[in-house]
Amino acid sequence: MKKNIWVLSGNRTVLVQVQRQINRGGGMRAVCLFSDAAVEKAMAHLGGEDTVEMPSLFLVDYEDGRKNGFTTFSRIKNNPAFAGIPVFFLCESRTQETDEECYELGGTVVLVLPFSDAALLRMEKAAWQHEMTRNYEKLLQKQAAELATAKEIKRLNEQLAARNELLHQVFGKYFSDEVVQVILEHPEGAAIGGQKRYLTVMMADLRGFTSLSDRLPAEIVIEMINHFLGEMTEVIQRYRGTVIEFIGDAILAVFGAPLASECPQADAVAAAVCMQNKMRDVNAFNQEKGYPAIEMGIGIHAGEVFIGNIGSESLMRYNVIGQAVNLCSRVESYSVGGQILASMETLRPIEQIVSFRRSFEIAMKGIREKIPVCEITGIAGAYECGLLQEQEAPMTILEDRCVLSMYVLLDKQILGSAIPASVHAISEKEIVLQMLPQEKAEYPDVFTDVELVLDTQENAYAKIVEAEGNRYRLHFTFLSGDFLQLVTKENAYKG
Repeated sequence: MKKNIWVLSGNRTVLVQVQRQINRGGGMRAVCLFSDAAVEKAMAHLGGEDTVEMPSLFLVDYEDGRKNGFTTFSRIKNNPAFAGIPVFFLCESRTQETDEECYELGGTVVLVLPFSDAALLRMEKAAWQHEMTRNYEKLLQKQAAELATAKEIKRLNEQLAARNELLHQVFGKYFSDEVVQVILEHPEGAAIGGQKRYLTVMMADLRGFTSLSDRLPAEIVIEMINHFLGEMTEVIQRYRGTVIEFIGDAILAVFGAPLASECPQADAVAAAVCMQNKMRDVNAFNQEKGYPAIEMGIGIHAGEVFIGNIGSESLMRYNVIGQAVNLCSRVESYSVGGQILASMETLRPIEQIVSFRRSFEIAMKGIREKIPVCEITGIAGAYECGLLQEQEAPMTILEDRCVLSMYVLLDKQILGSAIPASVHAISEKEIVLQMLPQEKAEYPDVFTDVELVLDTQENAYAKIVEAEGNRYRLHFTFLSGDFLQLVTKENAYKG
Protein backbone atom coordinates (compact mmCIF):
# COMPACT_ATOMS: atom_id res chain seq x y z
CA MET A 1 0.00 0.00 0.00
CA LYS A 2 1.30 3.45 -0.88
CA LYS A 3 2.24 5.74 1.99
CA ASN A 4 0.38 9.07 2.01
CA ILE A 5 2.61 12.14 2.27
CA TRP A 6 0.69 15.32 3.12
CA VAL A 7 2.49 18.26 1.48
CA LEU A 8 1.70 21.68 3.01
CA SER A 9 2.57 24.61 0.73
CA GLY A 10 0.88 27.63 -0.76
CA ASN A 11 3.38 27.62 -3.62
CA ARG A 12 1.94 25.76 -6.62
CA THR A 13 5.36 25.41 -8.27
CA VAL A 14 6.72 23.68 -5.16
CA LEU A 15 3.67 21.42 -4.96
CA VAL A 16 4.01 20.32 -8.58
CA GLN A 17 7.74 19.58 -8.23
CA VAL A 18 7.30 17.70 -4.95
CA GLN A 19 4.32 15.71 -6.26
CA ARG A 20 6.24 14.57 -9.35
CA GLN A 21 9.24 13.40 -7.34
CA ILE A 22 7.24 11.63 -4.61
CA ASN A 23 4.80 9.87 -6.97
CA ARG A 24 7.56 8.78 -9.33
CA GLY A 25 8.89 6.07 -7.01
CA GLY A 26 5.61 4.17 -6.68
CA GLY A 27 5.85 3.58 -2.92
CA MET A 28 4.45 6.97 -1.85
CA ARG A 29 1.57 9.23 -2.86
CA ALA A 30 1.65 13.02 -2.43
CA VAL A 31 -1.52 14.65 -1.05
CA CYS A 32 -1.01 18.34 -1.92
CA LEU A 33 -2.75 20.84 0.41
CA PHE A 34 -2.59 24.33 -1.09
CA SER A 35 -4.58 26.32 1.47
CA ASP A 36 -6.06 26.32 4.98
CA ALA A 37 -9.39 25.36 3.45
CA ALA A 38 -7.83 22.31 1.78
CA VAL A 39 -6.29 21.25 5.10
CA GLU A 40 -9.61 21.70 6.95
CA LYS A 41 -11.43 19.67 4.30
CA ALA A 42 -8.88 16.86 4.46
CA MET A 43 -9.09 16.76 8.27
CA ALA A 44 -12.89 16.77 8.16
CA HIS A 45 -13.01 13.77 5.82
CA LEU A 46 -10.71 11.58 7.92
CA GLY A 47 -12.77 8.46 8.61
CA GLY A 48 -15.88 9.84 6.85
CA GLU A 49 -17.77 8.56 3.81
CA ASP A 50 -15.32 10.23 1.45
CA THR A 51 -12.51 8.80 3.50
CA VAL A 52 -9.16 10.53 3.33
CA GLU A 53 -6.44 8.14 4.41
CA MET A 54 -4.28 9.10 7.37
CA PRO A 55 -0.90 10.59 6.45
CA SER A 56 2.27 8.66 7.16
CA LEU A 57 4.43 11.81 7.01
CA PHE A 58 4.04 15.59 6.81
CA LEU A 59 6.19 17.58 4.36
CA VAL A 60 6.07 21.30 5.23
CA ASP A 61 7.26 24.17 2.99
CA TYR A 62 9.43 26.23 5.37
CA GLU A 63 9.42 29.45 3.31
CA ASP A 64 5.65 29.38 2.78
CA GLY A 65 4.97 28.47 6.41
CA ARG A 66 6.91 31.45 7.71
CA LYS A 67 4.59 33.81 5.81
CA ASN A 68 1.60 32.83 7.99
CA GLY A 69 3.49 32.02 11.17
CA PHE A 70 3.06 28.26 10.55
CA THR A 71 -0.60 28.53 11.59
CA THR A 72 -1.71 25.72 9.27
CA PHE A 73 1.05 23.44 10.48
CA SER A 74 0.26 24.31 14.13
CA ARG A 75 -3.38 23.29 13.58
CA ILE A 76 -2.25 19.89 12.33
CA LYS A 77 0.45 19.53 14.98
CA ASN A 78 -2.05 20.16 17.80
CA ASN A 79 -4.55 17.61 16.46
CA PRO A 80 -4.33 14.47 18.67
CA ALA A 81 -5.14 12.31 15.62
CA PHE A 82 -1.78 13.23 14.10
CA ALA A 83 0.38 12.62 17.18
CA GLY A 84 3.63 10.87 16.37
CA ILE A 85 3.50 11.40 12.61
CA PRO A 86 7.01 12.42 11.45
CA VAL A 87 7.51 15.93 10.06
CA PHE A 88 10.02 16.83 7.32
CA PHE A 89 10.67 20.43 6.28
CA LEU A 90 11.72 21.48 2.77
CA CYS A 91 13.69 24.67 2.15
CA GLU A 92 15.12 26.56 -0.79
CA SER A 93 18.50 26.43 0.95
CA ARG A 94 19.76 25.23 4.33
CA THR A 95 21.49 27.26 7.02
CA GLN A 96 22.15 26.55 10.66
CA GLU A 97 19.42 29.03 11.63
CA THR A 98 16.76 27.42 9.39
CA ASP A 99 17.73 23.94 10.58
CA GLU A 100 17.43 24.95 14.24
CA GLU A 101 14.05 26.65 13.66
CA CYS A 102 12.72 23.57 11.83
CA TYR A 103 13.84 21.29 14.66
CA GLU A 104 12.24 23.58 17.25
CA LEU A 105 8.97 23.39 15.32
CA GLY A 106 9.06 19.62 15.59
CA GLY A 107 10.76 18.67 12.34
CA THR A 108 13.13 15.73 12.25
CA VAL A 109 14.70 16.23 8.82
CA VAL A 110 15.35 19.30 6.63
CA LEU A 111 15.50 18.71 2.87
CA VAL A 112 16.31 20.91 -0.13
CA LEU A 113 14.57 20.74 -3.52
CA PRO A 114 15.04 18.95 -5.80
CA PHE A 115 15.16 15.79 -3.65
CA SER A 116 18.04 13.37 -4.11
CA ASP A 117 17.34 9.64 -4.35
CA ALA A 118 18.74 9.27 -0.83
CA ALA A 119 16.29 11.93 0.45
CA LEU A 120 13.32 10.16 -1.16
CA LEU A 121 14.45 6.84 0.32
CA ARG A 122 14.77 8.46 3.73
CA MET A 123 11.26 9.89 3.40
CA GLU A 124 9.81 6.51 2.45
CA LYS A 125 11.59 4.72 5.31
CA ALA A 126 10.30 7.25 7.87
CA ALA A 127 6.74 6.83 6.56
CA TRP A 128 7.07 3.04 6.60
CA GLN A 129 8.40 3.01 10.17
CA HIS A 130 5.50 5.20 11.33
CA GLU A 131 2.98 2.87 9.68
CA MET A 132 4.57 -0.14 11.35
CA THR A 133 4.46 1.58 14.76
CA ARG A 134 0.85 2.74 14.28
CA ASN A 135 -0.34 -0.72 13.22
CA TYR A 136 1.48 -2.33 16.13
CA GLU A 137 -0.07 0.12 18.63
CA LYS A 138 -3.57 -0.54 17.20
CA LEU A 139 -3.02 -4.26 17.61
CA LEU A 140 -1.90 -3.86 21.23
CA GLN A 141 -4.86 -1.59 22.02
CA LYS A 142 -7.29 -4.12 20.59
CA GLN A 143 -5.71 -6.95 22.53
CA ALA A 144 -5.64 -4.90 25.76
CA ALA A 145 -9.39 -4.31 25.46
CA GLU A 146 -10.00 -8.07 25.24
CA LEU A 147 -8.06 -8.94 28.39
CA ALA A 148 -10.35 -10.65 30.89
CA THR A 149 -8.52 -13.60 32.32
CA ALA A 150 -5.17 -14.40 33.83
CA LYS A 151 -4.31 -16.22 30.64
CA GLU A 152 -4.80 -13.01 28.69
CA ILE A 153 -2.68 -11.07 31.19
CA LYS A 154 0.09 -13.62 30.81
CA ARG A 155 -0.15 -13.32 27.03
CA LEU A 156 0.09 -9.52 27.28
CA ASN A 157 3.20 -9.78 29.43
CA GLU A 158 4.76 -12.03 26.80
CA GLN A 159 3.87 -9.52 24.12
CA LEU A 160 5.34 -6.72 26.21
CA ALA A 161 8.60 -8.62 26.43
CA ALA A 162 8.51 -9.13 22.67
CA ARG A 163 7.84 -5.42 22.15
CA ASN A 164 10.81 -4.49 24.35
CA GLU A 165 12.94 -6.78 22.23
CA LEU A 166 11.54 -5.15 19.10
CA LEU A 167 12.33 -1.69 20.49
CA HIS A 168 15.86 -2.86 21.21
CA GLN A 169 16.18 -4.10 17.66
CA VAL A 170 14.72 -0.91 16.18
CA PHE A 171 16.98 1.30 18.35
CA GLY A 172 19.84 -0.88 17.22
CA LYS A 173 19.31 0.35 13.67
CA TYR A 174 20.21 3.83 14.86
CA PHE A 175 22.63 3.22 17.74
CA SER A 176 25.07 0.56 18.82
CA ASP A 177 23.97 -2.03 21.39
CA GLU A 178 25.98 -0.19 24.03
CA VAL A 179 24.12 3.10 23.39
CA VAL A 180 20.74 1.35 23.47
CA GLN A 181 21.66 -0.21 26.82
CA VAL A 182 22.57 3.21 28.23
CA ILE A 183 19.17 4.62 27.18
CA LEU A 184 17.23 1.64 28.55
CA GLU A 185 19.08 1.74 31.88
CA HIS A 186 18.63 5.51 32.22
CA PRO A 187 15.12 6.43 30.91
CA GLU A 188 15.78 10.15 31.51
CA GLY A 189 18.11 9.90 28.53
CA ALA A 190 15.06 9.50 26.28
CA ALA A 191 13.49 12.82 27.37
CA ILE A 192 13.66 16.07 25.42
CA GLY A 193 16.67 18.17 26.34
CA GLY A 194 20.40 17.80 26.51
CA GLN A 195 23.58 19.39 27.74
CA LYS A 196 26.69 21.18 26.63
CA ARG A 197 29.66 18.85 26.33
CA TYR A 198 33.21 19.03 25.03
CA LEU A 199 33.14 16.32 22.35
CA THR A 200 35.00 15.23 19.25
CA VAL A 201 32.99 15.61 16.04
CA MET A 202 33.68 13.72 12.80
CA MET A 203 32.32 14.31 9.33
CA ALA A 204 33.00 11.91 6.45
CA ASP A 205 31.81 12.59 2.91
CA LEU A 206 32.17 10.85 -0.44
CA ARG A 207 33.92 12.90 -3.10
CA GLY A 208 31.99 13.55 -6.32
CA PHE A 209 29.21 11.11 -5.46
CA THR A 210 26.47 13.58 -6.40
CA SER A 211 27.81 13.87 -9.95
CA LEU A 212 28.40 10.12 -10.08
CA SER A 213 24.87 9.31 -8.90
CA ASP A 214 23.39 11.41 -11.73
CA ARG A 215 24.98 8.98 -14.20
CA LEU A 216 23.91 5.72 -12.50
CA PRO A 217 20.54 3.95 -12.08
CA ALA A 218 18.86 4.64 -8.75
CA GLU A 219 19.08 1.02 -7.56
CA ILE A 220 22.85 1.00 -8.04
CA VAL A 221 23.23 4.32 -6.22
CA ILE A 222 21.21 2.99 -3.27
CA GLU A 223 23.17 -0.26 -3.10
CA MET A 224 26.51 1.58 -3.24
CA ILE A 225 25.58 4.13 -0.59
CA ASN A 226 24.01 1.59 1.76
CA HIS A 227 27.05 -0.68 1.58
CA PHE A 228 29.39 2.28 2.18
CA LEU A 229 27.38 3.58 5.15
CA GLY A 230 27.14 0.10 6.66
CA GLU A 231 30.89 -0.49 6.51
CA MET A 232 31.73 2.95 7.94
CA THR A 233 29.14 2.70 10.73
CA GLU A 234 30.64 -0.58 11.92
CA VAL A 235 34.07 1.05 12.26
CA ILE A 236 32.70 4.13 14.06
CA GLN A 237 30.83 2.00 16.60
CA ARG A 238 33.89 -0.20 17.12
CA TYR A 239 35.72 2.89 18.43
CA ARG A 240 32.81 3.94 20.71
CA GLY A 241 31.51 6.59 18.34
CA THR A 242 27.85 7.42 17.76
CA VAL A 243 26.46 8.11 14.30
CA ILE A 244 24.20 11.14 14.66
CA GLU A 245 22.93 11.32 11.09
CA PHE A 246 23.41 10.19 7.51
CA ILE A 247 23.25 13.32 5.34
CA GLY A 248 22.95 11.89 1.85
CA ASP A 249 26.39 10.32 1.26
CA ALA A 250 27.91 12.00 4.35
CA ILE A 251 28.20 10.81 7.94
CA LEU A 252 28.02 12.97 11.07
CA ALA A 253 29.34 11.21 14.19
CA VAL A 254 30.50 12.15 17.69
CA PHE A 255 32.92 10.57 20.14
CA GLY A 256 32.53 10.98 23.90
CA ALA A 257 28.72 10.83 24.16
CA PRO A 258 26.50 9.16 25.05
CA LEU A 259 29.22 6.54 25.59
CA ALA A 260 31.99 7.74 27.86
CA SER A 261 35.57 7.53 26.58
CA GLU A 262 38.97 8.08 28.19
CA CYS A 263 40.16 9.88 25.07
CA PRO A 264 37.49 10.58 22.44
CA GLN A 265 40.01 12.47 20.27
CA ALA A 266 42.16 9.35 19.92
CA ASP A 267 39.09 7.19 19.31
CA ALA A 268 38.01 9.51 16.49
CA VAL A 269 41.45 9.57 14.83
CA ALA A 270 41.79 5.78 15.03
CA ALA A 271 38.30 5.33 13.61
CA ALA A 272 39.09 7.71 10.73
CA VAL A 273 42.27 5.80 9.84
CA CYS A 274 40.43 2.47 9.84
CA MET A 275 37.57 3.99 7.82
CA GLN A 276 39.96 5.11 5.08
CA ASN A 277 41.60 1.68 5.05
CA LYS A 278 38.13 0.08 4.92
CA MET A 279 37.51 1.91 1.65
CA ARG A 280 39.63 -0.79 -0.02
CA ASP A 281 36.97 -3.35 0.89
CA VAL A 282 34.22 -0.96 -0.21
CA ASN A 283 35.81 -0.52 -3.64
CA ALA A 284 36.53 -4.26 -3.92
CA PHE A 285 32.77 -4.75 -3.48
CA ASN A 286 32.08 -2.07 -6.12
CA GLN A 287 34.55 -3.63 -8.55
CA GLU A 288 33.00 -7.08 -8.10
CA LYS A 289 29.60 -5.58 -8.91
CA GLY A 290 30.93 -3.60 -11.86
CA TYR A 291 30.39 -0.29 -10.06
CA PRO A 292 32.85 2.67 -10.12
CA ALA A 293 35.38 3.26 -7.34
CA ILE A 294 34.63 5.98 -4.78
CA GLU A 295 36.76 8.12 -2.43
CA MET A 296 36.05 9.65 0.97
CA GLY A 297 37.36 12.71 2.80
CA ILE A 298 37.23 13.00 6.61
CA GLY A 299 37.33 16.03 8.93
CA ILE A 300 37.70 15.95 12.75
CA HIS A 301 37.31 18.80 15.26
CA ALA A 302 36.89 18.90 19.05
CA GLY A 303 34.92 21.57 20.85
CA GLU A 304 31.90 22.45 22.96
CA VAL A 305 28.54 21.37 21.50
CA PHE A 306 24.95 20.93 22.59
CA ILE A 307 23.98 17.26 22.43
CA GLY A 308 20.69 15.65 23.34
CA ASN A 309 17.15 14.92 22.22
CA ILE A 310 15.78 17.71 20.02
CA GLY A 311 12.19 17.87 18.79
CA SER A 312 8.76 17.60 20.40
CA GLU A 313 7.18 15.28 22.95
CA SER A 314 5.70 13.23 20.14
CA LEU A 315 8.72 13.09 17.90
CA MET A 316 12.38 13.83 18.53
CA ARG A 317 15.86 12.72 17.59
CA TYR A 318 19.29 12.53 19.15
CA ASN A 319 21.29 15.38 17.64
CA VAL A 320 24.33 17.59 18.07
CA ILE A 321 24.53 21.31 17.23
CA GLY A 322 27.02 24.11 17.79
CA GLN A 323 29.93 25.96 16.25
CA ALA A 324 32.21 22.93 16.66
CA VAL A 325 29.97 21.02 14.26
CA ASN A 326 30.20 23.83 11.71
CA LEU A 327 33.98 24.00 12.09
CA CYS A 328 34.24 20.23 11.62
CA SER A 329 32.23 20.51 8.41
CA ARG A 330 34.57 23.25 7.21
CA VAL A 331 37.66 21.17 8.00
CA GLU A 332 36.15 18.22 6.11
CA SER A 333 35.42 20.42 3.08
CA TYR A 334 39.17 21.03 2.63
CA SER A 335 39.97 17.31 2.39
CA VAL A 336 40.30 15.30 -0.79
CA GLY A 337 39.64 11.61 -1.35
CA GLY A 338 41.70 9.42 0.97
CA GLN A 339 42.62 12.27 3.34
CA ILE A 340 42.01 12.77 7.06
CA LEU A 341 42.21 16.38 8.27
CA ALA A 342 42.05 17.20 11.99
CA SER A 343 42.25 20.56 13.74
CA MET A 344 45.11 21.20 16.16
CA GLU A 345 42.44 21.69 18.84
CA THR A 346 41.66 18.00 18.38
CA LEU A 347 45.27 16.83 18.40
CA ARG A 348 46.68 18.74 21.39
CA PRO A 349 45.97 15.98 23.97
CA ILE A 350 47.27 13.23 21.66
CA GLU A 351 49.94 14.93 19.52
CA GLN A 352 52.65 12.64 20.94
CA ILE A 353 51.06 9.53 19.40
CA VAL A 354 49.63 10.97 16.16
CA SER A 355 51.62 11.00 12.93
CA PHE A 356 50.83 13.43 10.14
CA ARG A 357 52.13 14.29 6.68
CA ARG A 358 51.84 18.09 6.82
CA SER A 359 50.09 20.95 8.59
CA PHE A 360 48.57 24.14 7.21
CA GLU A 361 45.99 26.82 8.04
CA ILE A 362 42.48 27.18 6.68
CA ALA A 363 40.09 30.13 6.73
CA MET A 364 36.76 29.87 8.52
CA LYS A 365 33.74 32.04 7.75
CA GLY A 366 32.97 34.31 10.68
CA ILE A 367 36.32 33.69 12.40
CA ARG A 368 39.18 36.15 11.98
CA GLU A 369 42.05 33.84 12.83
CA LYS A 370 42.86 30.92 10.57
CA ILE A 371 42.51 27.40 11.96
CA PRO A 372 45.62 25.15 11.95
CA VAL A 373 44.92 21.61 10.71
CA CYS A 374 47.02 18.49 10.09
CA GLU A 375 46.80 15.73 7.52
CA ILE A 376 46.72 12.54 9.63
CA THR A 377 48.56 9.39 8.56
CA GLY A 378 48.30 7.24 11.70
CA ILE A 379 48.11 6.89 15.46
CA ALA A 380 50.33 4.87 17.79
CA GLY A 381 49.84 3.82 21.41
CA ALA A 382 47.10 1.28 22.09
CA TYR A 383 45.64 1.87 18.62
CA GLU A 384 48.75 1.30 16.48
CA CYS A 385 47.19 1.84 13.06
CA GLY A 386 48.20 3.82 9.98
CA LEU A 387 46.92 4.57 6.52
CA LEU A 388 47.67 1.84 4.02
CA GLN A 389 49.95 2.99 1.22
CA GLU A 390 48.11 3.48 -2.04
CA GLN A 391 49.90 2.80 -5.31
CA GLU A 392 50.26 6.12 -7.12
CA ALA A 393 48.44 6.27 -10.44
CA PRO A 394 50.93 6.85 -13.31
CA MET A 395 50.83 10.34 -14.83
CA THR A 396 50.50 10.80 -18.59
CA ILE A 397 52.62 13.75 -19.78
CA LEU A 398 50.80 15.89 -22.37
CA GLU A 399 53.28 18.76 -22.80
CA ASP A 400 50.48 21.35 -22.47
CA ARG A 401 48.80 20.24 -25.71
CA CYS A 402 45.23 20.06 -24.42
CA VAL A 403 43.47 23.32 -23.46
CA LEU A 404 40.43 23.48 -21.17
CA SER A 405 38.41 26.00 -19.17
CA MET A 406 38.55 26.10 -15.37
CA TYR A 407 35.66 27.53 -13.32
CA VAL A 408 35.89 28.38 -9.61
CA LEU A 409 33.09 26.82 -7.51
CA LEU A 410 31.58 28.03 -4.24
CA ASP A 411 28.91 25.80 -2.71
CA LYS A 412 28.68 24.04 -6.09
CA GLN A 413 27.90 27.33 -7.89
CA ILE A 414 30.20 28.83 -10.54
CA LEU A 415 31.91 32.12 -9.61
CA GLY A 416 33.32 34.47 -12.24
CA SER A 417 34.39 33.66 -15.77
CA ALA A 418 36.40 30.81 -17.24
CA ILE A 419 40.15 30.59 -16.65
CA PRO A 420 41.97 29.06 -19.64
CA ALA A 421 44.57 26.41 -18.82
CA SER A 422 46.60 23.77 -20.61
CA VAL A 423 46.99 20.22 -19.32
CA HIS A 424 50.58 19.36 -18.51
CA ALA A 425 49.95 15.90 -17.02
CA ILE A 426 47.00 13.74 -15.95
CA SER A 427 46.22 10.49 -14.11
CA GLU A 428 43.06 8.84 -12.78
CA LYS A 429 43.40 10.84 -9.55
CA GLU A 430 45.25 14.06 -10.35
CA ILE A 431 45.82 16.63 -13.05
CA VAL A 432 48.57 19.26 -13.47
CA LEU A 433 47.53 22.50 -15.21
CA GLN A 434 49.44 25.48 -16.57
CA MET A 435 47.40 28.70 -16.36
CA LEU A 436 47.46 30.54 -19.69
CA PRO A 437 48.37 34.27 -19.72
CA GLN A 438 45.45 36.72 -19.61
CA GLU A 439 44.96 40.36 -18.65
CA LYS A 440 44.13 41.13 -15.00
CA ALA A 441 44.23 37.44 -14.20
CA GLU A 442 43.09 36.39 -10.72
CA TYR A 443 44.09 32.81 -10.08
CA PRO A 444 42.32 30.74 -7.39
CA ASP A 445 43.90 29.79 -4.06
CA VAL A 446 44.93 26.34 -2.90
CA PHE A 447 41.97 24.22 -1.63
CA THR A 448 39.56 25.90 -4.05
CA ASP A 449 37.00 23.61 -5.70
CA VAL A 450 36.81 23.92 -9.49
CA GLU A 451 35.03 22.52 -12.53
CA LEU A 452 37.11 21.61 -15.59
CA VAL A 453 35.37 21.78 -18.97
CA LEU A 454 36.68 20.61 -22.36
CA ASP A 455 35.66 22.06 -25.72
CA THR A 456 33.42 18.99 -26.11
CA GLN A 457 31.61 20.11 -22.90
CA GLU A 458 32.76 16.95 -21.11
CA ASN A 459 33.54 18.00 -17.53
CA ALA A 460 35.27 16.92 -14.33
CA TYR A 461 35.49 18.30 -10.78
CA ALA A 462 38.64 18.77 -8.72
CA LYS A 463 40.21 20.54 -5.74
CA ILE A 464 43.45 22.54 -6.00
CA VAL A 465 46.00 20.95 -3.67
CA GLU A 466 49.22 22.69 -4.71
CA ALA A 467 50.23 25.84 -6.60
CA GLU A 468 53.63 27.04 -7.79
CA GLY A 469 53.54 30.16 -9.93
CA ASN A 470 51.06 29.54 -12.74
CA ARG A 471 51.25 25.74 -12.43
CA TYR A 472 48.60 23.98 -10.36
CA ARG A 473 48.21 20.41 -9.13
CA LEU A 474 44.60 19.30 -8.57
CA HIS A 475 43.03 16.18 -7.08
CA PHE A 476 39.94 14.94 -8.90
CA THR A 477 36.72 14.75 -6.89
CA PHE A 478 34.83 13.44 -9.92
CA LEU A 479 36.31 12.15 -13.16
CA SER A 480 34.49 10.38 -15.96
CA GLY A 481 36.24 7.91 -18.24
CA ASP A 482 35.24 10.05 -21.22
CA PHE A 483 37.03 13.11 -19.80
CA LEU A 484 40.25 11.18 -19.22
CA GLN A 485 40.08 9.55 -22.65
CA LEU A 486 39.40 12.83 -24.47
CA VAL A 487 42.27 14.62 -22.72
CA THR A 488 44.86 11.90 -23.38
CA LYS A 489 43.73 10.97 -26.92
CA GLU A 490 46.29 12.15 -29.48
CA ASN A 491 47.90 14.36 -26.81
CA ALA A 492 50.11 12.00 -24.83
CA TYR A 493 53.86 12.44 -24.95
CA LYS A 494 55.26 9.91 -27.35
CA GLY A 495 58.75 10.07 -25.87
